[in-house]
Amino acid sequence: MEKEIRQIIQDGENSLVEFKTPDVSPQSLAEEISAFANVRGGEIFIGISDDGRVSGIDKARIKNLEEAVMNICRNNILPPLIPMFETTTVDGKVIARIQVSEGLEKPYQTASGKYMIRVGSTKRNSSRQELLRLFQNAGVVHIDGKPVPGASKQDLDLDKIKRYFKDVYELDMGSMDEVETRALLVNASLAEIVHAKLCPSMAGLLFFSRKEGVVTALEKYLPQAGIQFVYYQDQDLEDIFDRLDCYDPSPEAIDTILHKLKLNWKTSSVIRGMKREELKFPEGVLRELLVNAVVHRDYSIHAKIQIKMQPGIIEITNPGRLINTVTIEKMKAGISISRNPIILKFMQNYRYADQLGRGIPMVFRKISAMPGFSIHLEARDEMFKARLEFSSENCRRGVIP
Repeated sequence: MEKEIRQIIQDGENSLVEFKTPDVSPQSLAEEISAFANVRGGEIFIGISDDGRVSGIDKARIKNLEEAVMNICRNNILPPLIPMFETTTVDGKVIARIQVSEGLEKPYQTASGKYMIRVGSTKRNSSRQELLRLFQNAGVVHIDGKPVPGASKQDLDLDKIKRYFKDVYELDMGSMDEVETRALLVNASLAEIVHAKLCPSMAGLLFFSRKEGVVTALEKYLPQAGIQFVYYQDQDLEDIFDRLDCYDPSPEAIDTILHKLKLNWKTSSVIRGMKREELKFPEGVLRELLVNAVVHRDYSIHAKIQIKMQPGIIEITNPGRLINTVTIEKMKAGISISRNPIILKFMQNYRYADQLGRGIPMVFRKISAMPGFSIHLEARDEMFKARLEFSSENCRRGVIP
């Protein structure tokens, strides 16, 4: 263990490592521990200064240190958490190692009411936007039902809303008066009453935004909800052949992007046995990955879903880390927690999604039966990426019927 810790000391403090001297205050330690728990976890070493000098801890204090740390985690952090605590020796001096896992009950706050986060090698109080994201990732707050500032009832396509309720619920809105219509929109989480006026929610604009000329209300009031498609003709990502910033309401936006991918698909071939077989456009896989991006992305982050296409590769990147305890391995096993339950519900009603967590397992199942294709998932920082790779040999510009 001493060799490992020497390497950690040499590397210095970073987003996962913090050094503290033995005189660290309970408040400071509570802030450090909660900051790690609110992000990806990390380790705190007591008995090492910021510059990496090992001062160690007096033997008289070692006996009570573990109890003191546990008391801080129990009394100075809400909700309480339990870290791993151990002591070890470096250069003949005793130090303490506190291992903090990413919290299962985020967000954590200190007894003084601070919601701390770890950013690089430092901790800091979260901003209003970061705090909202902490609550959202914990499933405590769902912003897809929150009103969109500046938007009004006139920004909703009421004809499309009427068709939706007619098709899905066999409900005729034509016979409803103004009061009944307002109540329906609010109860369906498509809008809220703000200062006595009807204000569309994020989900309301995402599915039912009205178009004025060439601009939709979605682009005007919620530009981060758009989907950006870029097709590069080379691996160097220099020659852009096609591009689209899509602000169509969902689920039409998914169909628009799928159509773009089809138009730019190059027929590729793969050797199977003694035969050369043409790779078919993986429409079902791409549709599921696009639905996953729209349903599970973090709409509090002001960045669009990005679709990058190049020879042999299609990448779908959506803003937002995986919610709370979800991991890529859990996703493959069919475990899913929705960050945006209202958006998910409308996608279900449009028959683009289900609530059973079958999407990602289905993607891997289909890919395993498709020679020449592979799928890779990556989650880091504030993004989730799905990378579809396929054979690009003997490519030519293709036309998809």
